[in-house]
Amino acid sequence: MKAPDVDLSLCSMCGICVDLCPLTFKINDAGYIEVIHPYGDSQEDINEAIRDCRSDCISWKESQ
Repeated sequence: MKAPDVDLSLCSMCGICVDLCPLTFKINDAGYIEVIHPYGDSQEDINEAIRDCRSDCISWKESQ
């Protein structure tokens, strides 16, 4: 099964992913984007967040 992953070294913290998928992504207390529930939003919505990401830092990875 695959899950969304954020490469923080590329992330600009724009928050588009949080706006589009608030059940999957959040800005944590340190100010970084975090995946809080990899299946919180639909795969279609997560794909939209991946497409709309300004920094191209979100991708799918195989989860364990």
